[in-house]
Amino acid sequence: MRQFPVPAASPERAIPPGRIGYDLDSDALLLHTIQAREAFEQLQSAGIFRPGREHAATEWPEAYEWMNRMMADRLPTTGDVAVWLWARIRRYDLVANCRRAARSAEPQVLLTCRIPRERVLLSQFDEWHSALNSALAVPMEPGESEESFESRYSELTDAFLARLEAANVRNSPISEWPADLRAEAERSWECIFDRQRFDRRSYWQATVHEIRAEDVTDAVTIVGAPS
Repeated sequence: MRQFPVPAASPERAIPPGRIGYDLDSDALLLHTIQAREAFEQLQSAGIFRPGREHAATEWPEAYEWMNRMMADRLPTTGDVAVWLWARIRRYDLVANCRRAARSAEPQVLLTCRIPRERVLLSQFDEWHSALNSALAVPMEPGESEESFESRYSELTDAFLARLEAANVRNSPISEWPADLRAEAERSWECIFDRQRFDRRSYWQATVHEIRAEDVTDAVTIVGAPS
């Protein structure tokens, strides 16, 4: 890892003011992630951070396992658990993320990274919630009007929910759904990888199997504002 000071800064000062400069078409993607100090120290000492199962999310496990399968299919590297980063987010909301991190009992570090795009799986943040909610993803089609979208969304989701009701699994984990219904929902989630479906204002997240020392361009320990 390139050696540089790791200053402590409040959330508002951890990120320079102005446009962040994300570019989803870049060969090396600008990404931000907030990690526990322990993970950053592992990165410093070993030259790589690859999370293990002990770092896996305990909520929505099936959605995260699905994402792990998508990464295994689409990326050259492999791993058990994803590292999550922001690939495009407004500075205002990234600062809000840092404020939450500053309230953590364990010190948190904001990492700025440049990672080759072939190691990164991009996904649209809002529609990712379809997977978290075990819901059918129904994104707006290019050029579709709000009225047409709302009608199509209601028709498709109502029909899908009726099928879940008929199978008596409406309130069951997706692992207990009939195979055809689970496969249909999971296929619908793959829209989150299609950038053509979403406008330029969309927030994008990134998942990688590892962060390498050479990926990191800056690190800041996030501290609360002085009282």
